Amino acid sequence: MKNAIVAFALLQLVAICDDLLAQQSGPISSLGQRNMPEGQIAEGMPYNGTTKDLSWMYRELPPPRQVQIHDLIHIRVDERAQAFSDGEIDRKKSGQYAAILTDWIRLDGINSIKPAVQADGDPRITGTLNQRLKSEAEMETSEGLKFTIAAEVQEILPNGTLKLEARKTITVNDEIWVYHLRGVCRTEDINPNNTVLSEHLADLTITKEDHGSVRDAYRRGWFLTLWDKVHWF
Repeated sequence: MKNAIVAFALLQLVAICDDLLAQQSGPISSLGQRNMPEGQIAEGMPYNGTTKDLSWMYRELPPPRQVQIHDLIHIRVDERAQAFSDGEIDRKKSGQYAAILTDWIRLDGINSIKPAVQADGDPRITGTLNQRLKSEAEMETSEGLKFTIAAEVQEILPNGTLKLEARKTITVNDEIWVYHLRGVCRTEDINPNNTVLSEHLADLTITKEDHGSVRDAYRRGWFLTLWDKVHWF
């Protein structure tokens, strides 16, 4: 009795699998039936439709926009840098010095020079020098820059890449922020919303300048700048 039940269940499973395979090989939606050729609908032939034929939500992408000189492209700058440095130095130097003055001279009048006898023996100088330098240093820096700027196409190179240049000035009371950006990008890297990421730009140069009372508060004077460059001690 159990064997008969198992056999019956297997037959039902095989029938269900055959029905699923038959459905997959033919149209499974009214949209697919609508887009199928009439001859295949009548003959019941399998039809392998594309996404355009079988999807209710399919939309064709607009053709790529032809970029021209002086067009504006938005650049989204998101640059981050992080550096770690760890160093140690241990230097030791020792030396011994010994000097003996065996001969000396003396003036005998104006036109005569004679050896000077050392009555108390030859002068001697003896010394020992010990020097040790030990230094440990550890540095960790983290920097970030994030903003959006509109760049102008300055030149289109023969291979289709674009030379971009952007400049932005923000003034709030006495505070002034100036941003300047240059770089080269491919036309394929420009998103449909006319935006390109800064990481896709080659030969990228970003400059940010601050002017105003806040900048004057922590800016070094000319003397400290010269002192740091020369490193007197």
